[in-house]
Amino acid sequence: TRYFNSRETDMIRLLILVLFLIPNISKAEVLDNISFSIKENCSMDKYISIVDEFRKNPIVQKHGYKVKILSPVSSSNMTVHYWEGTTASVKDFQGFVSEMRPQIATSGSAENKLMAKFSQCITNHSRSVHDEPFEIDTSKAKQVDVWGVKIKDSCSLKQWMGFSTEFNKIVSQYGMKGNIKSPVFTPDINKYYWVNYSDSGKMLQSAQAKFDKNSATKGTPENAIESKINECLTLTSRETFAIVNR
Repeated sequence: TRYFNSRETDMIRLLILVLFLIPNISKAEVLDNISFSIKENCSMDKYISIVDEFRKNPIVQKHGYKVKILSPVSSSNMTVHYWEGTTASVKDFQGFVSEMRPQIATSGSAENKLMAKFSQCITNHSRSVHDEPFEIDTSKAKQVDVWGVKIKDSCSLKQWMGFSTEFNKIVSQYGMKGNIKSPVFTPDINKYYWVNYSDSGKMLQSAQAKFDKNSATKGTPENAIESKINECLTLTSRETFAIVNR
């Protein structure tokens, strides 16, 4: 499995063009998401050691490309993990891709050898790029609840962002906070994600239980915001992941 195959290279070129043409997004954090499975002859520990080697690469460090690894806690496929790479801006992402791609293609280079190690350990399944509109601190987050959603015709992203701000004001007191993953370049450009972050699995479950309990009572802020969200979104999936390495 190559880190940048020809299809992904074309995708990234188009992605960078799209990002620069869209106001605000060009300055937003870029999320590079890759789903993968670990091969039978490898292990998570070995994979993490390769990820750590990737982090030490001069090109990676130069452009501030950071990596989190997410493993499933509750999912429709418990063998699929996620690589979440981030850069602070499109410019950083473009620089990373522009410098990394030719080095990977150069036989015998450190980057080429590194990608060979990844190929021996994992199988990549899909790649997509998102941006997150809210700036929230997730540096201590240990577990995430990921909701796949589609925006109904009667609603808009702008309205959903307003509802999300209300939602975060409510659940922050429970030890949970969320963010929208807005598709920039994905197999399904109409599919968004809502991600709830918490410092532990126990705290995440507790926060969700408190919200669910209060939302069942009419007249509460939880009930009001849940109604607005249900009128705006259609739920397509739900999965929970642990951040096992960052």
